[in-house]
Amino acid sequence: MIYGIILAAGEGKRMGKVKLTLPLGDKQLIEWVLQAVKLTPLDRCFLVVRPEDKEIIEIGNNWGAEIVLNPEYKSGMSSSIRKGLSRIPSEGVEGFFIILGDQPLINPSVLHKMIMAFTPGKKEIVVPFYKDRQGNPVLFDGYWKDELMKLSGDVGGKVLIKAHPERIKKLKMSDESILVDIDREEDYERMKNIFDSFQKKGKDLIR
Repeated sequence: MIYGIILAAGEGKRMGKVKLTLPLGDKQLIEWVLQAVKLTPLDRCFLVVRPEDKEIIEIGNNWGAEIVLNPEYKSGMSSSIRKGLSRIPSEGVEGFFIILGDQPLINPSVLHKMIMAFTPGKKEIVVPFYKDRQGNPVLFDGYWKDELMKLSGDVGGKVLIKAHPERIKKLKMSDESILVDIDREEDYERMKNIFDSFQKKGKDLIR
């Protein structure tokens, strides 16, 4: 079984507001991520959120995600990873995605390609690359669950990626979306411009 964990409990300090509910086309940012995941053959999807983010919780429920509350979000990204992983069974886990909630341009075809490249039981970490630049999401073999549960502070899966380069399966992508997330207002403006260019070319984010 392959699971998905969407990290959506960030404070958005650099944006100064809750970024995941900002509009992009006819949806909110987090909806594009949820839609991409819904179009991917995952067994279960967990959306890790802050308890006070009622709107994101409602959106997640509407898209069929399993909501995981993280009251410890102020302690950093690792707390959300641990909360999500705590919902994954100890046995029968082939792998799991760690997916950023602020990557609305992510294409479900990226997730599909990563699953196709993944060999369960080999302790692999499948990492997408675009022009030699490392992107997200990342697909971890179930073996790595216990290691990720040991993380603390504002760190994520990159710690394991750096520590175990011999386990990395690099997957070249032609889709720049794996590099595009939102930290600042200018990132959001750039994302809207990319989205508008898709629209003008008659393309959709889900293609």
